Amino acid sequence: MNADDEILDSGKIADISRVKELYREKAQFHSEYYSELEYLRSQIYDELKSSLLEKAQPFEFLNWQRAVKYKYSLAPLSAKGSLVDPGGRFNIGAIDVARFPMFAALYLASDKKTALAELLGRSDQPISSLTPEELALTKAASITVVSLSGQLESVLDITDAKNLTPFTNLIKGFKISSKLILKSRKVGLPVALIRDSTTLMKVLQAPAWREWPMGYDVPAAPQIFGRIVQDAGIEGILYRSILTDSTCLAAFPQNFQNSSACIEIDDPCPAETLHRRLDSTTFENFI
Repeated sequence: MNADDEILDSGKIADISRVKELYREKAQFHSEYYSELEYLRSQIYDELKSSLLEKAQPFEFLNWQRAVKYKYSLAPLSAKGSLVDPGGRFNIGAIDVARFPMFAALYLASDKKTALAELLGRSDQPISSLTPEELALTKAASITVVSLSGQLESVLDITDAKNLTPFTNLIKGFKISSKLILKSRKVGLPVALIRDSTTLMKVLQAPAWREWPMGYDVPAAPQIFGRIVQDAGIEGILYRSILTDSTCLAAFPQNFQNSSACIEIDDPCPAETLHRRLDSTTFENFI
């Protein structure tokens, strides 16, 4: 139980105002924390992009899986759903459009159980003894799973910490103001700057990434990282599912524009399907 919960459990009406004030202070801290780091990133933004681009490699995949809610069955390659607040792990949705421009990502998994778990089994807390895929199948929802194959010109594999080393070398010297450090102590929130690539790899694939965007209306670390990757012109990020440990891909359709990259549905489609292939000629239909 945290301090806020203890105050609420006291049952005192006056403490409700205190909880609201604590939330306001924490939200302000997160906003200032984001702003300070964003300024530091902006000073070396081109170098950050280059450090990631130099580690990107071509990537080809066969018979990967994408699970979508049934209502999207005729547009399984659409990434528009990723723009819903707060977005996805590596893309920014409608958190605060004026401050944080949205960009889309298409999420795929290397196997069906992971695609199902990622769509339906997102839970940071274990439920009884069910595995992630078993938990996904307990959800009472209609879904569609499609098989996809494709080839991309540039993909960043963040499951290998070495691919993050040049990026980490650029940010490991970041320092925040003493004013913000004092504020972090006041609100009881730690300041943890990233100093090595192994830590960054863990942060980018951490379970509780939604806390910042959903709790405080500020993009999470992997979303900020995804924006830098997308701005670098890289077409996708390979990462591990927190639910099954299998490989997933976040693809950025907008970067297919001047590329030979493509993702295509493997099987025959219903006549009404809106495009079966994502490439430089069709990408605008999916974002």
